[in-house]
Amino acid sequence: MTARHGGVDLHIHTTHSDGGCSPCEVVRAAANVGLTGLSITDHDTVSALAVARPEALRLGIELITGCELTTQLDRREYHLLAYFFQDDDEDFVSTCRSLRAQREDRVVAMVGRLSELGLSVDLQAIQRAFPRATVGRKHLADWLVRSGQVPSRNLVFERYLGDEGIAQVPKPSLEVEDAIALIQRAGGVAALAHPPYDLREDTLKKFVDMDLKAIEVQGSAVTKARGKRLRNWAQQYELVPIGGSDFHANDRPGRWIGSVTTPSSSVERLRLLCG
Repeated sequence: MTARHGGVDLHIHTTHSDGGCSPCEVVRAAANVGLTGLSITDHDTVSALAVARPEALRLGIELITGCELTTQLDRREYHLLAYFFQDDDEDFVSTCRSLRAQREDRVVAMVGRLSELGLSVDLQAIQRAFPRATVGRKHLADWLVRSGQVPSRNLVFERYLGDEGIAQVPKPSLEVEDAIALIQRAGGVAALAHPPYDLREDTLKKFVDMDLKAIEVQGSAVTKARGKRLRNWAQQYELVPIGGSDFHANDRPGRWIGSVTTPSSSVERLRLLCG
């Protein structure tokens, strides 16, 4: 077994949401690069955790309960990461189930809009290829590119599926305050994922007042100056500074498993805030 060099990747996605690797594959990758732990943070689902646990146990690497929730505050979208919660909590699981159902309705609506624009997406074929996933914009974009209807994924999002795209349908989400309360009732802690580049301190203060406990301060898109500002805010508001790769697939430079990690000392701070 690979010697452990420390560090935990707290932001990883699998095929159970919009990732390209299975739960067991990401666990093995984390072990192979010498991490002491990882958190699978799929969107609105915890189904990968039960699959990954036996492999994590076999390899002697900690699997931290995780999930990424889409939320909104003042009509703007933010993503929250939930950690150390009880992943069999009935309220948490049922809320995720409802969000996934709304996501499915959203995808059907987007496929309809694409069809009206002369583009064809075989949603059933995508669902057969990704039976565990809640199909999203990434899956639709990949289909359009691989079927030769649009030259690139970037163009798909720019023209059709991005936030200002002509086939875009609003994403289902929770209010930030409701999401944080949901996470806490399940025994966990909430962190702000990939803070927007234009995040204002007064907005962060609203999150803190709602009992946010941690914030991502590093990542592939975080500049040195911005990372310093985020760390200063974390210290000022007593938030745990964390980081993770936001891994989805091997085709995203700088976002491989273990490329961004959180020190074990910060993970322990998070753990102590639970309950």
